[in-house]
Amino acid sequence: MRTKLKIVCTLTFLSFVGNVMAEAAPSAVGGIAATANGSEITATWNSVTSDPIAYYRVYYSEISILENAGLFDDFETTEGNETTLTFTAPLGVDTLYVTAIAVSENGLESELFLEEAHIEISSAPTAPTPTPAPVPTQAPAPTTTVIPENTSEDVRLLKTEVVSPTEIITTFSAMVTVDQANAPKGLKIEGPSGDNLQIKSITINQKTITILTEPQTRGTVYNVQFSEPFEGKNGSPLDASDRSALITGHSDGVEPPVVAPVRAVDPMSPPDITDVALVPHIQQNGAYTVTMEWTVDNTPGDLHGIVVYQTRDGQTFGPPSLLPIDIGGVQLQDVTPGFFGLYIQTINVYGYVSPGVFQYASLPQYIPGYGFYGDLTFGSMDSEGNVLFDEIDESEEEVAGNIATIDVITKDTPLQEIEGVDHLAAAEEVAGLHWKNAAVLAGGSSVVVLMLASAFVFVPRRRGGSDIE
Repeated sequence: MRTKLKIVCTLTFLSFVGNVMAEAAPSAVGGIAATANGSEITATWNSVTSDPIAYYRVYYSEISILENAGLFDDFETTEGNETTLTFTAPLGVDTLYVTAIAVSENGLESELFLEEAHIEISSAPTAPTPTPAPVPTQAPAPTTTVIPENTSEDVRLLKTEVVSPTEIITTFSAMVTVDQANAPKGLKIEGPSGDNLQIKSITINQKTITILTEPQTRGTVYNVQFSEPFEGKNGSPLDASDRSALITGHSDGVEPPVVAPVRAVDPMSPPDITDVALVPHIQQNGAYTVTMEWTVDNTPGDLHGIVVYQTRDGQTFGPPSLLPIDIGGVQLQDVTPGFFGLYIQTINVYGYVSPGVFQYASLPQYIPGYGFYGDLTFGSMDSEGNVLFDEIDESEEEVAGNIATIDVITKDTPLQEIEGVDHLAAAEEVAGLHWKNAAVLAGGSSVVVLMLASAFVFVPRRRGGSDIE
């Protein structure tokens, strides 16, 4: 025996609470009659006019359905909204009780059985007298379904279709039902990285489940997976194999993220820093604040740190400063005018260092009352020869979170040569630059200061990877 089930429901996955559809159900079906011609049963009933009807379900049982709390043996479904149906009675059955419900176009069904017809199948074809129900009996809840033993077939997932960036429709081989409270445990849509596409709600209508999701990523392959507690109309289980399907994100879905290629790891040759920018900024005391920024690719996680050397002649270097690998630059204050360079290497977890990047600049000297001997990188002069220093807010003077502050080397700092690194070309290039003296031209009360172009040069020097001494 089985109970008439109400299948259409909406489940909200965000709150895991079922949303009950507010439309009114069709009226109960009356005027039910049935005739038998051998084992062929023909049932008729009055048309329901309260709602647009999509089809009718005709339920039958060997014992009274109305007097047994709505329990039934099986049912048949009409093709449309016709009010007659012919079906074959089960083998070995001598008597049958027949009743019906209506299902509207919006998927709602009559909430109760109103009357039933009783027919003796073994007798000659006669029109039985309809048996009206003394009191309308409301169909019980799905949880009271009686499942016949050894008569169910596994329910298979036949088709999965992506109809919009937020809607997926699945079709099964039989009617599907699920307990609302446990539904979130039985459905997930998994992406290629193991992350799940968020499900907003589902609507079950007969053999079809409509799934509303967050916007899919265009071209991404998802795996729609059903499991228990989803089951067939008679409690039949989902097929062990045909319960999942692969789909591709809708063409109007969101743009897929750009995935940067992962750098190959060479233990003996770590990569250098890139996107290097060295910026000197004149201080009011005539010295400079020098900031050097860079990027470093540590996506494989094989780099350990960054080694920074300072030089004032391009040949000898101060002691190394070891910085964390996530540092994106350094800042040095009170750098005196003249040649100043920074040599940067990365060191990996295997103890090898990169070839290195050498960046240097010639910092011109400011002469009060005269101007800059050389090039003023930041700042300017007015018509009277006064130096106009950049106005900097306190917040702007703060060093960025991933910029390290290190002390500048002085004349008392011990210096050393770095084995295998020759920066003579850089030193000779700086020494060969001919700075033109700025001319002060008197013209009334105005002063014109002629300034030359910047002499910043980027000179990379490379050598094979080696251990730090």
